Amino acid sequence: MDINLKLEDIILLLKEEKFVEAHDVLEELWREYKNQESTREESFILKAFVNASVSIELYNMQRFEHSNNVWNTYLKYENLIDDLKSINNINYKKIKEIIYKKREKYIK
Repeated sequence: MDINLKLEDIILLLKEEKFVEAHDVLEELWREYKNQESTREESFILKAFVNASVSIELYNMQRFEHSNNVWNTYLKYENLIDDLKSINNINYKKIKEIIYKKREKYIK
């Protein structure tokens, strides 16, 4: 499957608040990207999103400390979303926006 289609699936899953399912698709993409030299750096963006989706789900499970720890891992790589040039930047920015909206909804 094309990465843009997978990213569009992830966007839909996040909008529908299916964080575990989004995590699974993100992790699959991350595994593909981390093993290729040409996409290795971009894999860190996917890793960030894996952690962000997990963070929200952990918060929903009232595992607040774990949620914060995983969120900090997201923050470690978040800057790459804006700094790294990729054909996927538009979808990455959409995912980032959705993640913040969902996080604000749950984590007050």
